[in-house]
Amino acid sequence: MLNKNIAIMVVFILASGLGLYIYQDMRGKNNDVSQNSSTTPLITNSGIQATGDYTLEQVSIEKTKIPTPNLNRPLTFSTDLPPEAKKILADNTKRLIDILKSDSSQFNAWLDLGSYRKQSGDYEGAREAWEYAAIIAPESYVPWNNLGDLYANYLKDYPKAEENFKKSIQKKSDYINGYRALYELYHYSYKEKASLAPQVLKDGLSKNPKSTDLMVLLAQYYKEAGDKTQARSYYNQALNEFNKTGNTSMAALIQQELTNL
Repeated sequence: MLNKNIAIMVVFILASGLGLYIYQDMRGKNNDVSQNSSTTPLITNSGIQATGDYTLEQVSIEKTKIPTPNLNRPLTFSTDLPPEAKKILADNTKRLIDILKSDSSQFNAWLDLGSYRKQSGDYEGAREAWEYAAIIAPESYVPWNNLGDLYANYLKDYPKAEENFKKSIQKKSDYINGYRALYELYHYSYKEKASLAPQVLKDGLSKNPKSTDLMVLLAQYYKEAGDKTQARSYYNQALNEFNKTGNTSMAALIQQELTNL
């Protein structure tokens, strides 16, 4: 019964679009990609406006003569998915391929294609799709962040993950999740560069001075390191922000952390 419930949950996630790889804040709070993958609006030749400190512009495919990834690449399933989920993945992949065969300049379609290929376990196909999306829309941070996570958590190529996370931050200097992802890479995986982890959060905080997420992460980092002075400093900063915004539940949790130090 448990396995059946899990299978049903996987199918529901894929069918509802929640299984897409692109982070929710990329497709919701920020507007450089669509709100709903099933009704993806097409990028225009003049580019689309995005939140942040840049304008997303589309590169002319005709002018650059960039080779398009193989759209006849077969869909493979290297992950243990139920038949219903495989059918959903196959149907959505075919739909996106048909769109791209008609017009290979569709940025959002490449993002979604990479997501579905990643969900199926075709990491090489996901990489190709997202790299091409990054070429089409060079000012977008989304493909780089997706590539960073792919390299970090699936391909286990930490230097490549670092390179791509850094590019996502370069494209959107106030992107909190980009700093968090790079921090987690250094802190948990890329041990040779573990000492860089706290500075990444500090850099992110300099661009987002009211980010309680980054403050708490820094406090937790210093708590684990045994530096109670720094931990208290960042917990207090987070506490002040939560009090300002009236978030009493989070303020209480932070106060408990301070008490336990």
